[in-house]
Amino acid sequence: MFAGGAKLAGVVGVSVTAFLLTGAAAAESVKAPGAQNTERPALQTDVQRQDAAPEREAGELTRVDSQLNEARDQAEIAASRAQDLDQQTRKLSRDLEGQREAASDAQTSFEKRARAAYKGEDLASASIVLDSLLSGDSARVNTVLDGSMARILVKGRGSIEFNKDSRQALENTNRQLRQKKARYEELLQEQQERVEELRRREAKLKVAFGKSSPQKKQMEERIAQLEVAEEAGAFTRPPASGGGGFVAPEQELEIAREDIVATPVEEIPYERYVQIYKAAAKRYEFAEDWYVLAAVGKVESDHGENIGPSSAGAMGPMQFLPSTWAQYGVDGNGDSEANIMDPEDAIPSAASYLVAGGAPDDWYAALYTYNRAGWYVREVLGIAEAYRRQAENDEVDP
Repeated sequence: MFAGGAKLAGVVGVSVTAFLLTGAAAAESVKAPGAQNTERPALQTDVQRQDAAPEREAGELTRVDSQLNEARDQAEIAASRAQDLDQQTRKLSRDLEGQREAASDAQTSFEKRARAAYKGEDLASASIVLDSLLSGDSARVNTVLDGSMARILVKGRGSIEFNKDSRQALENTNRQLRQKKARYEELLQEQQERVEELRRREAKLKVAFGKSSPQKKQMEERIAQLEVAEEAGAFTRPPASGGGGFVAPEQELEIAREDIVATPVEEIPYERYVQIYKAAAKRYEFAEDWYVLAAVGKVESDHGENIGPSSAGAMGPMQFLPSTWAQYGVDGNGDSEANIMDPEDAIPSAASYLVAGGAPDDWYAALYTYNRAGWYVREVLGIAEAYRRQAENDEVDP
């Protein structure tokens, strides 16, 4: 739960509803019986509608997030397939050019043989032999040439036909590959446009969710307290990802090159990220609040989609500043190194850092420590609430 008993929308909504209904009942006790009967249902409906708004927005935000991940996956598949087909097309084009040259050489060689066989005769007679051979009229050739020479030339014609058939097959395959590539490029364009549209919808929903949350006032008050505390110098630990950084961006990159492990790793699917979030939250004793850790990963890198470095020099799936990582990075997967780029190290490091900053007792302070910005706290908690509702776990705090 949050400091001062603060909880996310699903929990606070219940208490707000109870308070409003209790106050309404007290006020109605002085009214005429008829007024009570007509106004109470209307009041209850209004309260229920107010409580339902954040739930609808959270549910819609979750659906959009799921659709966004799916659209990204489809775009990646289309891009990968288009790239493969492009490589195959280039190889086939090279093979086709080689086949054309081979066919041309075979044709030239064949014509030389035919003219040599008809040495001393007029060119018109040589043309008759060539035309007969190329048209497949072997019987006519046999009438004007001796058997051995006819067999040599007929064999040469077979070589030409083979090259011609091979070239035609390559051209057909090349045309089919180009058509497939064009379809995948169209699909990629469609999916990219869908990703952009879903991103815009997601951004609008995040704003709407933050505005309609029943705990918005309480959240703003707590964030204001944290900002005052920061100005007073209460935050002595360096931020994890941004805001109030103690080291210049160029120095952060220098630290990444010389003082920490920052080795790129193979990409992993979203489902694997979820597993690591849950395992890290359990390891650092806030298993029921794993949604918040996942929300941090969503805001920081979109679960590994944007690993930086950021303008502040932060990098990796949890966007740690290298200077902070040097102090707080942990070896999460037991391979004897803490790699800022590896989700199996970065996510447990984020969990450890959040706990050191006050989680799970005070998620406001923990998140504000991670990134010194009020908008960051609002966005992470909004997404965390959406994830919690997606898992249909409304009884769990926060």
